[in-house]
Amino acid sequence: MKERARYWILLAQLNPIPVVIGAVILALFVLFLFQRRRLKGTRRVRTSRSELKKAKTIADAARVPASESKAEAIADVAAPATVAAVATSAQPAEAAEPVIQTSPVVPDSARQARIATVAEQVKNVMAGEEYDPSLIGSDDRETRQLVGAELLSALVGRNLQRRDRARAAFMNHGYFDDATRDLRIADAPVERAAAARRLSFVHDREATPHLIAALDDSAPEVRRTAVEALMDLRDPAAIGPLNSLMQTEADRKVPRTLIKHAIDACATAASADSSVPLDVSAATPAPQLSATPIEPEREVIEL
Repeated sequence: MKERARYWILLAQLNPIPVVIGAVILALFVLFLFQRRRLKGTRRVRTSRSELKKAKTIADAARVPASESKAEAIADVAAPATVAAVATSAQPAEAAEPVIQTSPVVPDSARQARIATVAEQVKNVMAGEEYDPSLIGSDDRETRQLVGAELLSALVGRNLQRRDRARAAFMNHGYFDDATRDLRIADAPVERAAAARRLSFVHDREATPHLIAALDDSAPEVRRTAVEALMDLRDPAAIGPLNSLMQTEADRKVPRTLIKHAIDACATAASADSSVPLDVSAATPAPQLSATPIEPEREVIEL
């Protein structure tokens, strides 16, 4: 052991700098551990003191009927599950006392009643019966959202009568104007795309100018939704703008094949409707049909 000790002492004498650095690092590590343990003890003491102070404040507030300051202290330190609201009157303290409610006040019952009322009135609209126009055409934002959702669900349904009545209510009570306004000035691209989708569900060609204007939107998802909506409307007036978009569109979210399908749908609707002139210069060339007669039809005629 003595020889080993002499060896390490001699090694330390020959290499003083690494030995000093190692000693400093070891001392810093020990100091760090000591400070950490000390901070933990301080935190525990502070936590226990704060908990005792809160408990004492709650106990004092529960024993003494309070003024406005004590009611605020209870609301700050008490748990939300036990104290939901602290109300004080604007009159003097002798005339009215603060009211502490022990159950949370949640307007779920009122909201459920409103949803039930909206569903009943929309059901009357779909059935062709009398309904409350002030509710269907309400200015309240939440009510309009509920009614609009019900009308859109009927617009995408299979019942033709329900779709026609829902379309009439959608147009007559301003939901069409709401959709066109959101398509123009909504801040989020998601909201503008949703507005274009709502217009496509209506299947009314009054939406065509608004959707054509949306083809120049800065967001590609809005342009794509506008193309899909024009494809559903099949309005020949959209052939020219769609053809221009196909020449300038460079985003992958709006593929050229989708625009081509929309142009073909509008051109097919124009050829089916003889009263609407087709702008041949704006439309893309139609596929060439073979001049050779179909053999099965010839055989049937000969027989």
